[in-house]
Amino acid sequence: MDAALVVIDVQNKFYRVTEGLEASVDRHIGTMNDAMELFRSNGSPVIRVQFDGLNDCTANDIEDPEGFVPGLACADTDIIVHKGFMNSFRESELEKAIKDTGCRCMVLVGLVAHLCVLATYFRAFDIDLEPWILKGGIAATDEGNVDHVEAICRVVSLDDLRP
Repeated sequence: MDAALVVIDVQNKFYRVTEGLEASVDRHIGTMNDAMELFRSNGSPVIRVQFDGLNDCTANDIEDPEGFVPGLACADTDIIVHKGFMNSFRESELEKAIKDTGCRCMVLVGLVAHLCVLATYFRAFDIDLEPWILKGGIAATDEGNVDHVEAICRVVSLDDLRP
């Protein structure tokens, strides 16, 4: 597998912003975890993107807002990239992290589908990376937004990724 898995913003401060997003994360976290385990078992990189700070889309009245959602299958071998913008490449080390692993393709999971995931997806084309959305691996404030993003982007399934 010549791809990196990029896990976008699966953090506490986004998880509890709306009931819809919390339900969507709960619905899709199993697929995110399966992808993380699949990539690790194949020796492919898992890169967790972490949004630093708070904004209008975050909840700050929760314990450990910067932390990753409980139940996310994090590992010490994961590469952590910090960001401060919707587009995960903007003023971050994500492009370098992906290209340093020798990958030119990335599979995206995480949240929020129609915001940070989509902004990152479209920016990848401009920097010569091939982006894919993992079917069932993205979450949104409304499940309709998951469907919309999966309908307009190139999608890959876990079965497609298995050897």
